[in-house]
Amino acid sequence: MFKIDYVVPEQAEGRVKDLYAAFPPQVGVPAPIQLYSASPRYLANQMAMAGTLMKDEAFDAGLLAALRYVGASTACFGFCTTFNKSMLQSMGLTEAEVESLHTDPSKAFEPKDAALIAFAIKAVADPDAVTEADVEVARAAGWTDQQIFEATAYSAQMATVGIVFRAFAAR
Repeated sequence: MFKIDYVVPEQAEGRVKDLYAAFPPQVGVPAPIQLYSASPRYLANQMAMAGTLMKDEAFDAGLLAALRYVGASTACFGFCTTFNKSMLQSMGLTEAEVESLHTDPSKAFEPKDAALIAFAIKAVADPDAVTEADVEVARAAGWTDQQIFEATAYSAQMATVGIVFRAFAAR
């Protein structure tokens, strides 16, 4: 599947096996995560950051999936766009609600979460256009600067994952 050596779940051992265990069998280990096993320390860092946000009460699973979805779809990363769209739909969002995330996240999320998603979309799509007023909207919705930063970085990370994935994908 990739041009470089990586570890498939069936052959995972040690640290990589432990990291792969975070994914339920019904979900499986996503292909980008498998690619990151080419560098177990890099994989561990990626998983640690994601794990930190998943344990933060401010970021529920739906919000994190939405941030990954908008980041991936904005960065034109098909695998993660499809994967996270499926996750959102399995959480109860309709096709129309998922598609509305780019134009009106409040159709699928409460106002607080919608404000953060809207900020992340703008930051990933056109970072130079982000203004202090944009940050203030997210703050006014109830987000701290740390949370705004983390959500934006988490969403933007989809661009990095997409670049790495496309660079090493076997065609």
